[in-house]
Amino acid sequence: MSLNKYVINCNAGVHSLNFIRKIMPNIKLVEDRTSYPETFKEELNFQSSRIMTFASLITLGWLFYIPIDLQLHPDEPVIIALRVGFPVIGLLLFLSRFLKPFRSRSLLLLTLYGAYLEISTGILTACTGGDPAYIGGYLFVLMVLAVAPLQRSTAYSILGASLACFFSIIFFKEINLSNLRTQYSINDIISTTVVISCFIYILNNTRFVSWQKSRQVEKNQHVIEDQKNQLENQIVMAGELQKTLLPRDIPLLDEAMISYKYNPMMEVGGDFVDIIYNETQKKVGLFVCDVSGHGVAGALVSSMVKMSLNRWNETVDRPSQTLLNIYHSLVGKMETHFVTAGICSIDLTTGVLIYSSAGHPPLILARKSGEIELVNARGRIIADSMPPNYEEASAVIHEGDSVILYTDGITECFGEDNVMLGDDAFYAMIQKNIHHTPEDMSRNIFKELTKFNGSENFRDDVSILIMKYTGNSTQHHKSRDDEQWNIQNTPLPEQSSKSIM
Repeated sequence: MSLNKYVINCNAGVHSLNFIRKIMPNIKLVEDRTSYPETFKEELNFQSSRIMTFASLITLGWLFYIPIDLQLHPDEPVIIALRVGFPVIGLLLFLSRFLKPFRSRSLLLLTLYGAYLEISTGILTACTGGDPAYIGGYLFVLMVLAVAPLQRSTAYSILGASLACFFSIIFFKEINLSNLRTQYSINDIISTTVVISCFIYILNNTRFVSWQKSRQVEKNQHVIEDQKNQLENQIVMAGELQKTLLPRDIPLLDEAMISYKYNPMMEVGGDFVDIIYNETQKKVGLFVCDVSGHGVAGALVSSMVKMSLNRWNETVDRPSQTLLNIYHSLVGKMETHFVTAGICSIDLTTGVLIYSSAGHPPLILARKSGEIELVNARGRIIADSMPPNYEEASAVIHEGDSVILYTDGITECFGEDNVMLGDDAFYAMIQKNIHHTPEDMSRNIFKELTKFNGSENFRDDVSILIMKYTGNSTQHHKSRDDEQWNIQNTPLPEQSSKSIM
């Protein structure tokens, strides 16, 4: 039998919990919001909802006055009736906070509650004949009207109705107004009424101005947010457009494999990569540049660089001339920006490589054996304030060798410990992937770079362009010692000490 009672009690507890869980979403004693309402009336409704719970519960204190009323004025039952009405109405208002339909009508409920409180207190005080013991309470209730978030006209109407009831009952009850105490109380009521009227006007106006300014600030925030979203969308579109300037159709060659990886710091970037193949001359041109700055400004300059390469095919075998053409195309248009660039020409028949630089890092030759060699050519950056001077350096590549052009966003990448990657670590990444295809090599290097950086969000634009030479079956391979190729700044046999200015 005891077990059955235990089970019944448990089931009752479960049902109670389920009931509480169902009504909890409807219980909301304090309102919150994410935006300011469209109208001032709706703003007052929200402010009313914020104080409704407190205002409804505070009236329970009126119950303690009932025994005193019975002793002071036992012949006035209307006083007791009105006094009991305060907590009853307050309790009803409190219960309304649990019902969602009523929470949206807080201003109306507070207006009705305030009207009852003010008018009934006026009647109650008048029924006592203006007893000084009750005048103080009446003045307090009148002062509450000044701070209540009601519409100004409504507050004045309630104040007038309360005073009208008070003085009407005083008149009909033929209260002796010649009594000095009564006159003093009447003067207090009149003075308080004047002060309350001023405060109603001032506080209502303050609320209105505050709501109006807050509303305007919110509108401005929405405008800023919309503009921000539009700008972000435009930057995304600009990024997509910039990507169309990058090589889409990488030449498929028997003698070489080419791949690149481009990762701007933002949606758009200042790095740029390009590839060209002159089928007549059997020569490949590789180009990488880095524009100072990031974002939209860098992207605009890099777009101009792309346009300046429109005649690259004519000078594919003369990289320094191509850089000079770029300079003449950009000069006077870069303002404070400048460009570093590295460009090379590779003869797929002979394996001869010619490199020219505009203040760019040296070209990397990753030999099949894993040896790293640098091809460096002196050259000034491309800038409005600096006259051009571009030299050429040359080398010969063999089957299995890789040619690598890159931007300094790789070697100057910082890890989570704020330590820069540096050249040696980059060379080690290349050697680790020396036998991979250019596509796999660039992908693996970026994976290692991302791991080192700690995320895919780099502090600079990052680009790498790789070509692996697979050789030419008709090529007569000679040793580099026989050809006497010098990797560091050695001029071509036909261009001894060549410099283009």
